[in-house]
Amino acid sequence: MAGKKFRFNPETLQYEAVNKGFKHYIRKILPYVIGSVIFGAVFMFAYTHLYETPQERKLKSENKFLSENLTHINQRLENINSELEQISRHDNQLYRVIYQMDSIPGKVRNSGFGGTDRYTNLKGREHSDLVIKTSQRIDQLTKKLNIQKNSFNQLSSVLKNETERVQHLPIIQPINNKGLTRIGSYYGMRLHPILGIYRMHDGIDLTAPTGTPVYASGAGKVVRVDHNRTRRGYGNLVVIDHGFDGLSSRYAHLNSIKVKKGQTIERGEQIGTVGSTGLSTGPHLHYEIRREGKTINPLYYYLNVSANQYDQLIDLAQVPGKSFD
Repeated sequence: MAGKKFRFNPETLQYEAVNKGFKHYIRKILPYVIGSVIFGAVFMFAYTHLYETPQERKLKSENKFLSENLTHINQRLENINSELEQISRHDNQLYRVIYQMDSIPGKVRNSGFGGTDRYTNLKGREHSDLVIKTSQRIDQLTKKLNIQKNSFNQLSSVLKNETERVQHLPIIQPINNKGLTRIGSYYGMRLHPILGIYRMHDGIDLTAPTGTPVYASGAGKVVRVDHNRTRRGYGNLVVIDHGFDGLSSRYAHLNSIKVKKGQTIERGEQIGTVGSTGLSTGPHLHYEIRREGKTINPLYYYLNVSANQYDQLIDLAQVPGKSFD
């Protein structure tokens, strides 16, 4: 009878066995249940936060790999965008100027995508911001590339239709790089080396040794030849009319002249040699391009330099200096 409990009944005046109900057993095991639940919760918390399964470690490693590579890809896309921006500038400021085509506005080249949110399906993930940024950059570059592709297609069409005109454009350097020492002075306001005053320098000075060959920068007709060995003006001079767009080029301070007035000239044909005739302080070629009689910066027609070299030339041209004539 051990383990049984008895309770005195005043009505029967006897001790009677106590029947244990369901609640009794619930109260008895409830502390054990609660303790087990708490223990299990603590164990699960410790397991999930302090210990990683092989699968979790793999996923964590893959997430890190994804994040690092997306960051690297974004940097590469930014570099590509910078290169594309440079191509766009040359397209507007050089190629389209030469072919007298309207430039493409920056707001068109850099316009975004309108309408609904294109990236809603990429939200709500651990690396959503990085993935969305990458997707946006790719979309922007794709649009810029398409615009630039269409622009070059237009230029190509113009080139095919105007082959003769292109042959006459003064777009090559009149002195070979092997003979060229440097660009001594650029287009713009310069201090005259002899007169000692600031005045407009209507061309660029290409320094080279006396006798260095000078070539026609574009096909055309020789319309002026001056033999002038005095210490005044342009000295020995050749002027070529290119027959298109009112363009002409002039080559001054020559040592010798190898063409005659009225002669038809092909691009790259030698017209003379470098000298220091006229109002000059040393051997060099003063080279000008004029449109409808008005001087323009010859660098706008320089096509035989790389994009980086062209940018450097334009930057250097902004620095005030002293000319050779």
